[in-house]
Amino acid sequence: MKPTMALKPLVFALAALMAVAAQADSNRHPTPTPAATSGASAVIADVQVSHDNNITNNGTLNSAKVTDSVKNTNGNVGVNVASGSGNQQDNAAAIASSDQNFVLGTAAAVVSASQTNSYNKVNNHGTQNGATLNDSIRNTSGNIGVNVSAGDLNQQKNNLAIAVSGGNLASAAAGTVQTSNNLTVVNDLSSVSTHTPWHHPTTTRVPVSNNSTVNDSIKYTSGNVGANVSAGFGNQQNNSTVISRTSM
Repeated sequence: MKPTMALKPLVFALAALMAVAAQADSNRHPTPTPAATSGASAVIADVQVSHDNNITNNGTLNSAKVTDSVKNTNGNVGVNVASGSGNQQDNAAAIASSDQNFVLGTAAAVVSASQTNSYNKVNNHGTQNGATLNDSIRNTSGNIGVNVSAGDLNQQKNNLAIAVSGGNLASAAAGTVQTSNNLTVVNDLSSVSTHTPWHHPTTTRVPVSNNSTVNDSIKYTSGNVGANVSAGFGNQQNNSTVISRTSM
């Protein structure tokens, strides 16, 4: 799906919201005196596409770590850490605020995310993937988004949409589409041979290993916190939060 195709319905939705707000106010205050109007809108249309990739790992070690980080922070914080091949990560925030001095003020925030993973092939031979979130995201406040990925073709996304209006309408929406199809994963043992002059050759079999760890993290926090930790192949993760507020 092209970004323009994802954006068009969002534009129409915002236009509809503005029209509804104006109509609602005219029904409540049917006076001929024109009133000041304002509108605020924020739109994010994200598309993550992973298509027709061929990856071969022989005894590969992928390690992604977030350690002793994202502590004592506040506000809007986004952290992406990836190790491997073809990983996609994103943090997005859409915030719209309408001035309270405008009676007909409207605010709309919309987030649209699409993740597609198709026709990809990965061959793992004794590959080890480790994703760790350790002693992090502590004593924080606000909007915190953290993505940690180890492996291949993982997709991670954090979305936040906030609409605040001093008028009579505030709307926030988030839409996510995750598609995974026609994927091929081959996990095999790898062989490591050792030769010495006085012993017969020895062979060690190394298996594929995928480990995700969250340890002593996300403590004493407040606000909106989204953390994605994945290890392996073709994982899709998403955190979406929508908030709307009107003072009337």
